[in-house]
Amino acid sequence: MEIRSLVWLSGLALFCADIALAQEDPKDIVAAAVRKSGQECSSPENVKPSPEHSSPDEKAWIIDCENGTFLVKFMGDRGAAVEPFSE
Repeated sequence: MEIRSLVWLSGLALFCADIALAQEDPKDIVAAAVRKSGQECSSPENVKPSPEHSSPDEKAWIIDCENGTFLVKFMGDRGAAVEPFSE
C-alpha cells in the first residue's frame, strides 16, 4: 500500500474516533473519572454540569451514583479531581 493511502486511512480512523467520543454519554465519561480516582460509582444515574464549580479551564460535573454523589472537575491534561459532594 502506498504512503499516501496509509496517511489518508490514518486520518480517517482518527476522525471516526473523534466522532465516537463526541457521541459518548457524559454520564459514562464522568462515572469513568470517578472510578479512575479509586471511588466506586456503581449504577450512575444523573449527571449535570455544575457552572458554579466550573472555571474557564475546568469544567465541573455532579454525578449521582448508587453509593454516593460526587463533584468531578476536569482539569485538562491534569486529569480529573473527584470529591464527595452534598448540596
